[in-house]
Amino acid sequence: MKRVLHDVFFTRARALGYTARSAFKLEEIQKKHRIISRGASVLDLGCCPGSWLQVACQALGNSGGCVVGIDIQPTERPRQHCDSRVHILQGDVTKVSPALLSQHLPPEAGGQYGAILSDMAPSTTGAASRDALRSVALSRCAARLALNGRPPLLAPGGNMVVKVLEGEGFHEFVTDLRQFFVKVLRMRPHATRQESRELYVVCLGSKAAEQRPNQPFE
Repeated sequence: MKRVLHDVFFTRARALGYTARSAFKLEEIQKKHRIISRGASVLDLGCCPGSWLQVACQALGNSGGCVVGIDIQPTERPRQHCDSRVHILQGDVTKVSPALLSQHLPPEAGGQYGAILSDMAPSTTGAASRDALRSVALSRCAARLALNGRPPLLAPGGNMVVKVLEGEGFHEFVTDLRQFFVKVLRMRPHATRQESRELYVVCLGSKAAEQRPNQPFE
């Protein structure tokens, strides 16, 4: 059976001015776990086409905070649900330096983000095991970027959300994250396609340096 692309979430996204149906995934995670506080600084890794930028900007409230997005593809700031607090960079997340990303924070943020999001996905090959491993590798890259700087990009007490394809390497990734966060949960938002193996790892309360392992996140 041919996959139905224009489902209810696609239709709702267009009607509400979101750039993609993935907006509803972050919206559901935000409603359940409040990962983005009002006036927070938010980093969106792999931000194209911009739907998570839109949801994150709305979560900031009417004033304060910022959302910085980065993607390897050119990405324009969405016209709806975004304002001047949203800044977009073009670059490769696997190669970008934490110092560059911290440069775009307001002074009051102290060089750190309160929430870091990653909806990144690798190009799939059709081989389930290989695709899962590539997804975990990309998610680990996002986690290293968030957790390993001095200071880390993610502030103590901050939250992180990462998309991962369930499969080989997934459970080890979650186990490793639990050493760096107070709570780590798995979610499959309702807007996820039925045939998809993607899950979202929701990491709450980044631990302070003295509560973390001595070695960096790998």
